[in-house]
Amino acid sequence: MMVLIVEDDDHKLNDLQEFVKEVFAVDDIRIARSFQSGIRSILELRPDFVFLDMTMRNFDRTLSEEGGRPHPFAGREILRQMQRSRIGAPVLVVTQFDRFGEESDYMTLDELVDELSAKFPNYIGTVHYRSNVDDWKPSILQTVGGSLPRRQP
Repeated sequence: MMVLIVEDDDHKLNDLQEFVKEVFAVDDIRIARSFQSGIRSILELRPDFVFLDMTMRNFDRTLSEEGGRPHPFAGREILRQMQRSRIGAPVLVVTQFDRFGEESDYMTLDELVDELSAKFPNYIGTVHYRSNVDDWKPSILQTVGGSLPRRQP
């Protein structure tokens, strides 16, 4: 089973990757670090499950490039691309933010969850990640349910 984590924040990526390795019986974890590499990875790899950040840089960061400005709805755009390409892998959004966009496209996390739930059948939910509190871990377990097999103790 292949899992793709699309995340541009190093700390959150490390926490999420370690948690997935520890808890789920997954033999292949792939990483994409931006909006563009996330789309490319999903289209090329066709993962079985996707952990998806909502707000991320457009391009991968390098030593000389910052990756462009943050795209507040990158995760939603990736879900649209998956729908257009008929890729139905379950997607769990893991975000640090509780509001998105600016002025005319401003949305709260609850509004975004409602929109994603209505538009994307493969969207299974959203978990609010906070680096200083581990309450995101049981939330992931509850939301993922049977979509990913658990490791046997």
